[in-house]
Parts: sequence; structure tokens; C-alpha cells
Amino acid sequence: MTSRAGLSASDVVLEIGAGGGILTEGILSAGCGALHAIELDVRLKPGLEIIAQRDSRLNLHWGDAVSFDYLTLDPAPSCVIANLPYHITTPLIWRLLETLPGRGLRGMLLMTQYEAACRIASGAPGRESNPLGITIAAMGEAVLARRVSRGAFRPTPRVDSAIVEIKLSGARIGLPNDGQWRRLLSGSFAQRRKTLVNNWVSSFGVTRKEAASWLAVCGLLPLSRPEELGLESWLALREEL
Repeated sequence: MTSRAGLSASDVVLEIGAGGGILTEGILSAGCGALHAIELDVRLKPGLEIIAQRDSRLNLHWGDAVSFDYLTLDPAPSCVIANLPYHITTPLIWRLLETLPGRGLRGMLLMTQYEAACRIASGAPGRESNPLGITIAAMGEAVLARRVSRGAFRPTPRVDSAIVEIKLSGARIGLPNDGQWRRLLSGSFAQRRKTLVNNWVSSFGVTRKEAASWLAVCGLLPLSRPEELGLESWLALREEL
């Protein structure tokens, strides 16, 4: 992972879940300027503190990564490198997008469950389309860098993993904190198999006529489903609503 990140002395890295410090030491060896490492399990403190004593670039932080106050990190991270547990992948990425792009975050390199990685990289219309993937596409792009077989791990998990790379272009950094945008996406995907009109009627309490008129103004068909829309259509709907 660290070789793909292409780190330099100007990079400030944020690692989520330092664990036993294997990836931590790899990031430090890759030549970053500073490293913030967050870990929930304080039982791992002695081993990680040995690494911190050896290398002053490492700053250790203890707590839950989903609720952590990232605005306290100084210097602010320019990139995130992490092996993410599946159950926190989506809420954690939302949290990072809400707090760090305005402070200079340029990208993330994440290993997570393969299915989760596919959803993160699903900015285009299709079966995997979802609110987080659409938001990332609006702010930059996400690509599947590599699929990792379950056989690469011991003990062997029941699922494959993947490395997904998120590149932020600096565009629309306010979207994750835009309540209207988040409400539009969550309401539109409330029930994936339903049309947008049906979802909006149940989610927003509007009439079918009102919902259909929003689609018509944006040049969309009355029976459009959320997974059929591209990024420009979502942005047009945001402006209309």
C-alpha cells in the first residue's frame, strides 16, 4: 500500500487502526513528513509507544476513529492510509470527508472488504451506485487499485478484500456537510428497487406530481430509478431542490 501512496517528506499521513504497528512502520519507512496513528485498543499501547520513541514523526492518538475529533490533528493530514474493518467503512469515510478536505486532505488509500470497495468506487450509474460513491465522484474519483485474495491473510477471512484509492480534486468540498445533498441522496436510495418518484413521495412527503416535476425540469424520465442517474443529474437535482 505504501508504495502506491508515493509518499514524500511533505506528506502528513493519517493511519486508522495502527494495530501492531506493521503498516505504521511501513508508512514511516516510505518517507512521510509526519504520521498520525489512531488506535482504539489501548492494550496495544506498549508496542506502538516503542515505535514512537524510535521515530519522532509518529503521533499516537487513542479513541474511536468514527467519533474522533479530526480537527485537533496538527499538522493536518494530507492523506489517509488504513486497513478498515468492514463495519465502520462507510461511517468512517463520511466522517473523514466531513472534516478533512477543507484542511488539505488530498486522498485516501484504503483496504477494506471487496464489496465495500466496489461501492466506494461506484460513482457511475449502475447496480452499486450509492450516496457515498456519488459524493466521492463529485469531489474527485475513486478507483479499485487491487483485489486482495482472502488467502493472503492468516487466519483466512471468509471474504476477499481490495485496495481502493480515493483522489480528492478540491472540488465541492462542502458536499458532505450539505444537509440538502445528504437528504436528497438518502431519500432517493431509501428503497433501491423503487423509482425516484416513489422514494420521494415516501421520504419527503411530496405529491407524485411534485416529484415528477422535479425530474422533468432536470430532463429525467418519470420512471427513473436512483441507480440510473449519473453525477450531473444528481447535481442538477440538488440545484432544483
